Amino acid sequence: MTHGFARTITRGTTALALSLAAGTLTPAFAQDAAPSPRAEENRAVLTARQDPGTLDFVKSNLTALRLWIPANVVEPLIYFDQAGNASPGVAESWEVSDDKTEYTFHIRETTFSDGSPVTADDVVYSLNAMKGSPVSANAAAYNAVKSIEKVDDRTVKVTLDRPSQGFWNGMGAISGLIQPEAAADGIATNPIGTGPYMLDEYVSNSHMLFKVNPNYWGEQPALKEVRVRIVTDGTAGLNAVDAGEVDAAPVNTIDLWEQIVNRKLDEKFNLVTYPQIGEPTYAVVNQKIDPGIRQAIAMTLDRQAFNDAFGAAWGAENTCTFALPNQSWYSPANEETCPYPFDYEEAMKMVQENGYGEQTLEYASLSDVPDLSLPADLMVPLMQGAGFDVTRNAMDLARYAQLIFQGRPPQFDVTIMSGDSNPAQFACPDPDKAGWTTYCSQDYTDAIAAADAALTREEYEAHMNEAAAILRNDAVIIPIIAKQGVGLFHPDLKGFQEPRVAVAIEFAPLHW
Repeated sequence: MTHGFARTITRGTTALALSLAAGTLTPAFAQDAAPSPRAEENRAVLTARQDPGTLDFVKSNLTALRLWIPANVVEPLIYFDQAGNASPGVAESWEVSDDKTEYTFHIRETTFSDGSPVTADDVVYSLNAMKGSPVSANAAAYNAVKSIEKVDDRTVKVTLDRPSQGFWNGMGAISGLIQPEAAADGIATNPIGTGPYMLDEYVSNSHMLFKVNPNYWGEQPALKEVRVRIVTDGTAGLNAVDAGEVDAAPVNTIDLWEQIVNRKLDEKFNLVTYPQIGEPTYAVVNQKIDPGIRQAIAMTLDRQAFNDAFGAAWGAENTCTFALPNQSWYSPANEETCPYPFDYEEAMKMVQENGYGEQTLEYASLSDVPDLSLPADLMVPLMQGAGFDVTRNAMDLARYAQLIFQGRPPQFDVTIMSGDSNPAQFACPDPDKAGWTTYCSQDYTDAIAAADAALTREEYEAHMNEAAAILRNDAVIIPIIAKQGVGLFHPDLKGFQEPRVAVAIEFAPLHW
């Protein structure tokens, strides 16, 4: 599924740094930062923009949680590298039936960080908990699962009623995280796992303190302690990095990119970009609107103008494909993958010749989310200039969630969004349950279903490419840019690797 890359940028030069170890990033050398006072003690302090509120990874899908707990504290059954190859996690080995409907996992003989042994019962409990998760992305991996059963104390068998790439991929993601059943009641404040670290302290809206797990089955990590400071003000977080109070800001949201460049923090510190924490930004046009109008709207989207508006060339890439660069069906914007490229004169001509300007359109936009209000500032005038009669209805996130996300039928004509890069969200097996995206294409739904049921990686990727083409051509979901994850690291703090489990920032590879 992945052909991932990580970039290091310093003084305007982009250097692709892929080591022989899959996914390992070799940083460029920034020279201006003072030595960290924590280096000699093998400690590090990182910043986070949000408090997770809860650490219950079964019931919450907040990025503020998924950044720190998976892979560090709680591990999945297996891991996937950047090429999509599986390696052991909580399961040290496995067998898969030829028809891809039976998976037998042999559980590693190890302990959780609290010293309790990892058993098949814990694995069965964990998988069933995820199967029943209220987070649809967690539970989706189990759509084809018929049974989860203990074979013996160290063996678990999962039986599917059909092949499912989603299940296999999920075992290396949040859906495959393994916790001890006996400690499950404390998951919200003290999750327990088999990872290289354990959570020593969590003070809401203040910090999380991670210390090395003495029971870890693998090599002991170099950093003995990692403190994650919760600094909700983005500028304050950058100030802390600049002042040497913290050693890294692994996640910098798009509203900070221009400030990073203007303050030359991308020169003073190592700046890395990576796809996993990124998001596609895309326009959404109500499917009830005439296809010709949708196509003309697509041709008003000057992708480079949207990209330039965020003030950092390294932070995003223009694309007409709904995906991120670590997904194999992704493509940057080009003639082959942009059926309706930016062509303002042609858009104006289509509007005028077909009377598209006679239909009043409502553009729903968010007023309190900067990375979405800014592109709306661009998109609405572009549409109006092309001759569309479009009125902007700006609202806060609470109102938007109620009216747009929950609206049945959809209560808008055009909007703009950033979010999860999973293309399966646009499939529509039951038109009566169609969501705010308004997209119901049987061809697309069939292609996504065929991809999930594929027996080989090649077959899976072929169907995903087919689905991507259908999505592009229908101009209901219109990708604009693919935003990267952006991190700042002290130049002496080495070893950053692209996330393996969703967006998790792994501490274990880091070292001074």
